[in-house]
Amino acid sequence: MTVRALAACAAVACAAVLAVPGVAAAGPAVRAQPKLNPAFRQSTPDYTVRCAASRKLHLTIDPPHGTRVAVGDGAARKGHFEVSLPLAPGEGTTLRFLSGDRTRTYGVRCLPSDFPRWTVTLRGKRQAGWYMLTPNNFKYDPRYVTIVDSHGVPVWWIRRKPAPFDVHLLPDGDLAWAPFAANTTGAGAFEVFSLAGRRRGSYRTVGWITNQHDLQVQPDGSAYLITYRPREHVDLSRWGGPSDAIVLDGEIQQVDRDGHLLWHWSTKKHLAVSESGRWLDVVIHKNKPIPLPDGRPSYDLVHMNSVEPFGSKLVFSARHEDAVYEIDRPSGKVLWKLGGRHTSKSLKIRGGLDPRNFGGNHDARVRDGGRVVTLYDNGSLRSRPPRALEFRIDRRKRTATLVRDIRFPPARDSICCGSARVLPGGNWVIGWGHIPWVTEQRPDGTPVFELHFADPEWSSYRAVPVLRGELSRGALRRGMDAMAP
Repeated sequence: MTVRALAACAAVACAAVLAVPGVAAAGPAVRAQPKLNPAFRQSTPDYTVRCAASRKLHLTIDPPHGTRVAVGDGAARKGHFEVSLPLAPGEGTTLRFLSGDRTRTYGVRCLPSDFPRWTVTLRGKRQAGWYMLTPNNFKYDPRYVTIVDSHGVPVWWIRRKPAPFDVHLLPDGDLAWAPFAANTTGAGAFEVFSLAGRRRGSYRTVGWITNQHDLQVQPDGSAYLITYRPREHVDLSRWGGPSDAIVLDGEIQQVDRDGHLLWHWSTKKHLAVSESGRWLDVVIHKNKPIPLPDGRPSYDLVHMNSVEPFGSKLVFSARHEDAVYEIDRPSGKVLWKLGGRHTSKSLKIRGGLDPRNFGGNHDARVRDGGRVVTLYDNGSLRSRPPRALEFRIDRRKRTATLVRDIRFPPARDSICCGSARVLPGGNWVIGWGHIPWVTEQRPDGTPVFELHFADPEWSSYRAVPVLRGELSRGALRRGMDAMAP
């Protein structure tokens, strides 16, 4: 059955049922005011409510026969009882249902008034345990990083200014994100925080401003980052631009945990200006030049937006090339190019897909030792819907065979942003770019999870899935408790 979970609620009474395994509930077990979302169910462990410090959460509890219920630190009680809790935004409580030697614990937490509103539709079994989002309407105002469970319930969040843009779960369990930055060369740094909201440090590039589009922290603590480094005296007159222009090259850096530069690679010597193809007209004539810190205008010809190191190689996505590239890290050579304007490095695409029809792609990732590449193809300025694509790469034959093309009918336009990740079980988690949808879909494209932001101006730069076992619900709850007033 389809379950709709609204992550926004009014202060009205709600009657819902909570069942405990092995115990048959006779009528409603819990009534709440203001309304809890979603409705209580045995399978749903966490809930939210919109409340304020001046308004209490009132619970009316009628446990099934033989079951006791403890609210927060209170004693477990039998029979009908009521309790009022003065929860402020961010604060939470627990409901523990005890039946014999079995205990089931449910969390209830108060959402801030400015927390984004969304609806969730569940249509089948989800393979992701969690979804990490940075809901934003592309403004610098305070916004949230949030971790949402597979029922669509936000279990953890933190509010930061400027708005968080791109969140990552690090190998040690901390989180890192960059702040939103519009029409600039970069955001400054990726800040690292514990689940308890304590700042742990930061990751930043060396010699120029850290770009906000990706961070890949390795098990040894080193990190791969992106910077858009300016290059002067570039002749763009052939495309109607200045004859003495400043362009931004995409540069990848690997830095150690102390911030020292270990390795770097730049598009400067490897990608010709002409590879920007149709984006040259957009960047030179339609987009505003990007101001450098000293105010001089620059042109973003590459717009590198993801990096994925594996073994001795690395794959990156370049929006303004409409292409994905693989490079050999020791030599710096470009090994192949997927999509965009044809070059000597271009792979031949098999499977009925025009390699010149990519549109501002994002989030290129690899599996199976680099033999499988996935990406989110926005379809930017192509007059077609976005899609998630999967290719099988054959380096010897220099081919890329289209394996899968995932669509979502409500996603009709995606000018920027977005992500597409394949889970070990085969499902896809897709952030549909600058539109208000996040989905988990089966390999045949059937949605099992649909999150839709109520405000069409809201979206999440990426939707990052986290597998069950990689995050602890208890740790998320304790982190929220540590940050509560």
